[in-house]
Amino acid sequence: MAETDMGRWLLFAGVAAALLFFIVPTIEVFRRPAFDISRHAISMLSLGEGGWKMKAVFAVSGVLTFACAVGMFGALGRGWAGIAALLLIGAYGVGLVRAGIYDAPAGLGFPAGTPLDQQPVMTREATLHSVAFMVAFGGLTLACFALGTHFLLEEQLALGVASLTAGLALPGVLAFGVSSKIAPGVAFYWAGMLGWLWLAITALHLAKAS
Repeated sequence: MAETDMGRWLLFAGVAAALLFFIVPTIEVFRRPAFDISRHAISMLSLGEGGWKMKAVFAVSGVLTFACAVGMFGALGRGWAGIAALLLIGAYGVGLVRAGIYDAPAGLGFPAGTPLDQQPVMTREATLHSVAFMVAFGGLTLACFALGTHFLLEEQLALGVASLTAGLALPGVLAFGVSSKIAPGVAFYWAGMLGWLWLAITALHLAKAS
């Protein structure tokens, strides 16, 4: 297989990860008993009976995302933008895999049988899950800014502005959720899907240009 073809397939892995992470959790949100998107983060779908599906989504999408990071490095070259994509999108992928290994904290009525008034219990595993989430989300957010700057310098204005906007919106949406200005679970869901949308669009753009 030619090197350019391999590079495109690596970039398409990011698109596959985005689709996987959108389709399976969205179905599970409506299928899992006791799950309430207004109260529960989608990572909590990894708990309880059937939680293995969400764990698998974390692991597989993480591996695919890391592959996409390698593809971005090849597409962007060995300059600062390529290195930033490899490190930051790579961190996103690694964080996703680790988030699938360690359980999210149970609480607020989920999984089924958990008291509704029980606050999330931060066990050692739950703490490691939260750290993995912060690594993943931080890497993705910084990647938006890094690649947004690159695209602007390359006079790719639309993608550059969209990337910087995504970088601002991701923590902004989460902040609204943490402050309860919008339902926390909804905020986490939309922030996650916005990040995946940005990754898929960026990977497709780089695949088309390569």
